[in-house]
Amino acid sequence: MNDLFGNTKLAAYFLWEYTGCENAFDLWLCAEDMACLFEQSGLIEPCGVEGIVSSGMYGLEYIEFVRTISYRIFQYTNRDDEWQNWFAAERLLNNGEWVDALTRISAIYRYEKNNQEVMNEVRSENVRAFYDEQTFGA
Repeated sequence: MNDLFGNTKLAAYFLWEYTGCENAFDLWLCAEDMACLFEQSGLIEPCGVEGIVSSGMYGLEYIEFVRTISYRIFQYTNRDDEWQNWFAAERLLNNGEWVDALTRISAIYRYEKNNQEVMNEVRSENVRAFYDEQTFGA
């Protein structure tokens, strides 16, 4: 659980650094939500994210992935400037520490989704609900 906490804290820190959002709880929820997205996409190793980034900024996979990250930034920071959100998403995806933290969280989600004690450490109700549904059915 310390690994989950530490990596979520690091991911939220970089979200704060790149967005300037002052709401630490929302940044924490954003990091958890992005890690859930990574896990759903099978991105539990940094090389998976690096593959998307290296595919090029004009590739459809890259565009869709950055769009999804920037939308989550908008959702949790309430920052309406889509270009700022897009550039923040690109900076995050090119930050090895952030990618490593997010993929570690996503790996924990994948391998511990049946461990209720670990899932209770997740603050995002949406993320917990997703894994409850995946584990126990709707």
